[in-house]
Amino acid sequence: MNAECSLVFPGQGAQRVGMGADFCTEFPLARATFDEAAEAVGEDLLRICVERDQRLHRTEYTQPCVLTMEIAAHRVLTAECGVQPVAFGGHSLGEYSALVAAGVLELADGVRLVRARGALMQRAVAEGRGAMAALILPDIASHAVAELVAGVGAEVANDNSPEQLVISGATETVAAARVLLAERLPELRFVPLRVSAPFHSRLMRSIESEFAGYVADCAPRLRADRATAVTSNFTGEFHRPETLTDHLVRQISAPVRWQDNMRALGRTGTAIVEVGPSAPLSKFFAAVGVEVSRLVTVGDLAVFRSEPSQVAARTEPTPARMPSARPAPPLPTTPSVRPEPPERPVVPNTFSGGDTADRLVLHRRQATPALLRLFCWPFAGGKAAAYTQWRTRLPDWVELCAVELPARHRHLGQTPMRGFRELVDAAVAQVVPLTELPFAFFGHSLGALTAFEVARRLPSGIAPEMLFLAGSVAPHLPRPGRLSSLSDDQFLSAVGHYGGIPPEVLDTPEVMALFLPALRSDFEIFDDYRFVPHPPPTCPVHLYGGRDDRQVAATQLEAWRDVLPGAGSTELLPGGHFFLLDQRDALVDSIADKLLAVRPNAVPA
Repeated sequence: MNAECSLVFPGQGAQRVGMGADFCTEFPLARATFDEAAEAVGEDLLRICVERDQRLHRTEYTQPCVLTMEIAAHRVLTAECGVQPVAFGGHSLGEYSALVAAGVLELADGVRLVRARGALMQRAVAEGRGAMAALILPDIASHAVAELVAGVGAEVANDNSPEQLVISGATETVAAARVLLAERLPELRFVPLRVSAPFHSRLMRSIESEFAGYVADCAPRLRADRATAVTSNFTGEFHRPETLTDHLVRQISAPVRWQDNMRALGRTGTAIVEVGPSAPLSKFFAAVGVEVSRLVTVGDLAVFRSEPSQVAARTEPTPARMPSARPAPPLPTTPSVRPEPPERPVVPNTFSGGDTADRLVLHRRQATPALLRLFCWPFAGGKAAAYTQWRTRLPDWVELCAVELPARHRHLGQTPMRGFRELVDAAVAQVVPLTELPFAFFGHSLGALTAFEVARRLPSGIAPEMLFLAGSVAPHLPRPGRLSSLSDDQFLSAVGHYGGIPPEVLDTPEVMALFLPALRSDFEIFDDYRFVPHPPPTCPVHLYGGRDDRQVAATQLEAWRDVLPGAGSTELLPGGHFFLLDQRDALVDSIADKLLAVRPNAVPA
């Protein structure tokens, strides 16, 4: 295609484990980009991205890693698909990606600048002394939120969309803002962000003069004339050559005027394409009625290789199109008397137990008498044994049905599944014959996606009583790079950082060789998942996460509410990604308590 477009790049917070790996595997140009950046900063940035290196989440390393991945993807896009960018924008750190993509900065200078920028920003305020939070409310500007938070010492860091502001400041001022906003605007959603410093606040001013020195070192190589094609977070308009370096320095402590950036890009009349490890900016554009194409993984290149008409058409946002205040989605209510459920379809009970070949294996722990079935869907590499002990803490009227994917046991000679659709088809076939009783679904990680999609695919009139989703990024958010395509060493290194694989397995090659094929096939299923808009399940939904889960941030878990507007509680338990193993009793007790609300034939209190 030869369509002109505007490219936008997200900033810190968009990083994902494995980002860039798929581009580097398929395109030498992407690998050369990572090599160029690594030489400039003296660090193997691709290794940090792929190997679950903890430095990926340290600002000093996050920033060059994200910039390099974005430039690698940008170079592949323009070289392979003939895309012709005419304008560029980036959010915070992403502004530097935009400057490199536009030819204003050389890549080597760009990664050195953002590494210095990240180190200085982290040094400005000791970790734990600053905080940031996203504030979400329709037509948020009309509620004088900026004035309210300023009154307690916090300040607006990002003006992201008509529905979202981000605030920043000392930890105690952000906490005070939360209390005040809960009192004044109870309908506002306050989402603390997992950041290590209060970015884009006056607390960053102390580092501006030192950063100005780094910018000055790059000045002889700057192509400032090209900056007129790049939007400035500081002004909200396109850069002017004479103020470029000053505004880059001042951007550190000034708010990101992203709504103004979106309007400036809109005036170009071109399609918008977001390039990055994930695509958070697309949601901000959607809030002003603009559709955005995304380049997050190699698979996304397909749309750009097709006809130009398939790339999102750019429509300039106008004041008339800016959303006005809209009522929040209705929250689920708890009636004093639970209404009688609709009569369930009569389904023949032809299930024959654990099957062979390409069928799922279902391990049932009977309850006497069974009033409700709880289906537990497996995480990648998981066996039914992970749920065996649940039976001891569930109510005695709940029958536990632990689902196991094929190829867990070498001696059974089972054929592994490879595609997500295949998994859902098999799951629906297994579940439907067992729906003569009320039932609920629990899933963790891959299992949460499975539970969600199976619930959406069940025949009309058959639906779970309740859905429990744990340890999973919301389905509509971008997925990380394809780990299943990595070499065995890279794959095991990446997967090992999720936790959950016993040390005796990881450290014993013979045992790992038996475990690896099933684990790989599960990640192939995960990598194959694609979210398609479709009516959500109408049952109550509860979300669970780990407080220290580096794979699934609290904001990514909360984003399930975008596709499940009636979602109920969110509970964060101690631990990382595999909190369901470390905090098993607390998790099962919570689920058991919630199941009491839907116990069949229960008399309301």
